[in-house]
Amino acid sequence: MIIWIASYPKSGNTWIRYFLKSYFNSSDKNFSLDAKNNDDFYSTSFPNIFLLNDMKIDYFNFGNIIKNWIPMQDFINLNNQTNFLKTHNAMCTINNYPFTNINNTLGAIYIVRDPRSIVASYADHFQVNHKEVVVNMFSSEHGEAPIKDGKSYYHSLMGTWSDHYNSWKTYKGRKIIIIKYEDLISKTYETFSKIIKYLNEINGTIFDEKKIKLSIEQSSFKNLRTLEEKDGFIERGKGDFFFRKGKIDSWKQELSLDLIKKIEQKFRKEMLELGYI
Repeated sequence: MIIWIASYPKSGNTWIRYFLKSYFNSSDKNFSLDAKNNDDFYSTSFPNIFLLNDMKIDYFNFGNIIKNWIPMQDFINLNNQTNFLKTHNAMCTINNYPFTNINNTLGAIYIVRDPRSIVASYADHFQVNHKEVVVNMFSSEHGEAPIKDGKSYYHSLMGTWSDHYNSWKTYKGRKIIIIKYEDLISKTYETFSKIIKYLNEINGTIFDEKKIKLSIEQSSFKNLRTLEEKDGFIERGKGDFFFRKGKIDSWKQELSLDLIKKIEQKFRKEMLELGYI
């Protein structure tokens, strides 16, 4: 069964996955950024190019990906294991094709982050200007479009930042947990403990205080940045580093007042709900 690690991009998805990697790995395994299949914890993105190719899906037509959301998950779950899958897709239904169902999904960890912070981080990651990021975050048609063999293909549908958040918040198929990126920084032990308690509830993960503290240390922003500087990181993007600043309010120095005002007006309801304004 699948446990989703879901978020809008640049919201802490990778941080959560490396915390879980540390937590589930045996003590005799060195912690690194390398995503090895022999780790006790292994997560991959959904959908990914290897799965699409294995199932012979013509992914240059996004409609084919949509039609195969459930068949792909059926295939993944043939291993009869807990499968942690990263996704930036909204929890949506398109042309009567749902993104997932209760036969495939056990639960989800959804990470939400202040959209003003996302703009600054997203722009650095893809080396685009802040205005371009805001335009995309305001579009219900926005999605990921990676490049394969020199040609881009539509990979997932995210929609606006608020579309995305609301789609996962209102999902009723399974119990999900919503984690704020800002709480990972300001209430680190409490928030990561909340994640392990949730996993204990849905799949029996053992709650171990010592392991939580070790995993917080190993997956700290400082350590992840040190490992990236030393060994590089496959998800780095176009910026200097994937693990850029790890701060809460850096957007105050990076975004123009005009863009800040537009973001706050567009997402006012959700930002008030989450305590961002």
